[in-house]
Amino acid sequence: MRPRVPNWWRRRSLRLRVTAAATAVLAIGLVVGTILLSTLFEHRRVDVIDVTVRSEVTTIGQLVASGDLPSPLPSPAGGTTLAQVLDPAGTVLAATSSASRVLELIPVEQLAKHGGHAFTTSSSTLGSTSLRVLAQKATLQGVPVTIVAAAPLADVTSTLSALRKVLLVVVPLIVLAAAFATWLAVSAALQPVDRLRAAAAALDATPAEHAPQLDIPPGGDELRRLGETLNELLNRVHAAGERQRRFVADAAHELRSPLASLRTQLEVALAVPNRPEEWPRVVTAALADVERLSRLAEDLLLLARLDSGGPPRKNAVDIGELTNSGSDLFVDGDELAIRRMLDNLVANARHYAGENVEIGAHREGSNVVITVDDDGPGIAEAD
Repeated sequence: MRPRVPNWWRRRSLRLRVTAAATAVLAIGLVVGTILLSTLFEHRRVDVIDVTVRSEVTTIGQLVASGDLPSPLPSPAGGTTLAQVLDPAGTVLAATSSASRVLELIPVEQLAKHGGHAFTTSSSTLGSTSLRVLAQKATLQGVPVTIVAAAPLADVTSTLSALRKVLLVVVPLIVLAAAFATWLAVSAALQPVDRLRAAAAALDATPAEHAPQLDIPPGGDELRRLGETLNELLNRVHAAGERQRRFVADAAHELRSPLASLRTQLEVALAVPNRPEEWPRVVTAALADVERLSRLAEDLLLLARLDSGGPPRKNAVDIGELTNSGSDLFVDGDELAIRRMLDNLVANARHYAGENVEIGAHREGSNVVITVDDDGPGIAEAD
């Protein structure tokens, strides 16, 4: 199923819809990209801190294994790493110069929950400062101890906050600039369409020798093909109009003759006294013109029905009966149209024949062939 588009959206202009859609896609992409960039940056920075903390735990672990705990514990030069060695009761046995030698940095109970994995916490004796912490079990002269190393995340947090602030300003500016650029690009792309529409609206509908043509946009893109298609449509419309005008002119010409003849006969019959025995002749002549008018009306109705594009009426038609061939020759077709075709053929033959006109029909395979033979001049081979 095609997604249902709200009416309020369909009523907006194409320029606005394309601009809004492109801007929305860009905005979503930038927001998602910003989130991914911030997350990736945070993870990378935390991974670097984890390496430092793990290295500190490993160094102190070697000192604990040797049974020699210097005071203070060694720490990376110029670093901010804090480290402590705690007994099972939480007493600080040794610490770096930056860590407390009295208060445990992280409660032993909290360290036990993470099972030797690095974690982030703000619950420490340093207050609300976020720390990246790693704890490891060891044995000091037969006594179990816990080695704790931590590094503050203040630098990561401040850098990440600054990055997000920059992105918070830059992303909207990029979205606005992209929306403006998209609006200009779509407007420029639709200018040929507007020109085609204006030119089509300004076309003169009066009859002309040739069909009006639109100026084709340069290039080989879709707009040029649209202009070519519109010109082809104008050619077809012009040709249809010309056919209609010729048809109306021919119909008027054909109707004028029997109407004039009928009117003349009636006027003469009314103006000149006729004996009663002469009226059948007058009526017979008038009836012939009426029948001619009836045939013309039927032709006009048939052409109108064919031009309407409706489905043809099909039924079984006996061509043998229509042509008096003496055999059953059934075909599927429109009986009215076939009758009109035969009438036209026979009428044309009678018009040009000398004396004899013969019509017949026979079957050849799956086809029925109708023949009209007369002693007239015939049609030249060139025609």
